[in-house]
Amino acid sequence: MVALSAFAASFGLMAGYYALQFLWKKVRYTKPCQRGIDPVGEAEVFLAYGRTRDAVRVLKDSLRDNPDDLPAKVTLLRAYSSECNREAYCLLARDVQSQVQDQPVWHTIQENGRRLAPQDPLFEIKL
Repeated sequence: MVALSAFAASFGLMAGYYALQFLWKKVRYTKPCQRGIDPVGEAEVFLAYGRTRDAVRVLKDSLRDNPDDLPAKVTLLRAYSSECNREAYCLLARDVQSQVQDQPVWHTIQENGRRLAPQDPLFEIKL
């Protein structure tokens, strides 16, 4: 019984710590453009260090301010591919298809799409 209550207390402390850490990050977050930093560049650094969630947060925030930012969308596709987020990847790929279909980046988007969603006709190879 003592071990169970000690476990519950330690679990409560740990949960409280992580909740406070999460809230602290939310409170002190400043948009990259407000800090004079390119959001796509910052997201690229996050992706290079495996911090995919941070990259997604920065890119989504950037797209809220500038929804037509194609480089941010392409980088967000890369982040979604890294975290294997199939639904978000397919949705965003459909959004950018008309803008990048004739560019080399579309082939990369299709390759990643075939890996994530092989059944999706958007990523079929057209001969």
